[in-house]
Amino acid sequence: MLRGDVSLQLKVPSEPPPKPRGARAARSSTGGKGKPPPLPLDEEALQRFESLKAWRAEVAREHNLPAYIVFHDASLAEMARECPRSIDALAGISGVGSKKLEAYGEQILRVLGGG
Repeated sequence: MLRGDVSLQLKVPSEPPPKPRGARAARSSTGGKGKPPPLPLDEEALQRFESLKAWRAEVAREHNLPAYIVFHDASLAEMARECPRSIDALAGISGVGSKKLEAYGEQILRVLGGG
């Protein structure tokens, strides 16, 4: 046993350990709740952005996908800012390809109040 012959020093970590990164962490994410949008938005556009993020989180949960796979924040912010009222206008948003337009176009227009 130790009788004072050896000094013992313990190292205390200076910062918390990193959060786990993986499927479980990605699924638990709600798309960065409280995180500011990547584009400057007025108050109405900010409300649309939050509605789009809530819609995206619901779709991601239903399909067991990370939210960013459905749409990135930048795409949602552009949708919120531009507020497209038709499928053709929505197709002009960055990140909205033909497959996502077909899968989610009508739902997005409903969220934005135009469908």
